[in-house]
Amino acid sequence: MQWPSTGSDAGNVLSGTPLGDLLSGNGATAGFSIDFEQVPQAITDLRHAAEFFQDRARAAEGLAKIPPPGIDGVSTYAVEQLGRWATDSGQNNLATTLKAGSSQLKDLADKLENDLKTYLEVEELNLPKDPTGGLPL
Repeated sequence: MQWPSTGSDAGNVLSGTPLGDLLSGNGATAGFSIDFEQVPQAITDLRHAAEFFQDRARAAEGLAKIPPPGIDGVSTYAVEQLGRWATDSGQNNLATTLKAGSSQLKDLADKLENDLKTYLEVEELNLPKDPTGGLPL
């Protein structure tokens, strides 16, 4: 089975889902909202997850350098196949997939950070300058 490129086609896999809408910038139209008090923690968690994926991508690249446990053909072939699966030059290997996931998580964290900054700026701008006349002081 041919898998789509995770770097460019993940939006197709997530199309129509809340996460797909959020990644494409259409979260509000999907009928859900964001608790802006929780966004700073979400940004931190997304960046931490992106680092985790990046670390795993480096580990996957190391799989291509594992020496065969023996000199027999099965051992040699198994290590060769493992190396291809982990780091083959194509776009559907483990290391590339993990890097693409890391990149998507970083992009989402950046979008949320920018949205939070915009939200906070708008909230500051929307503060009334005069108190309401109905409060007895």
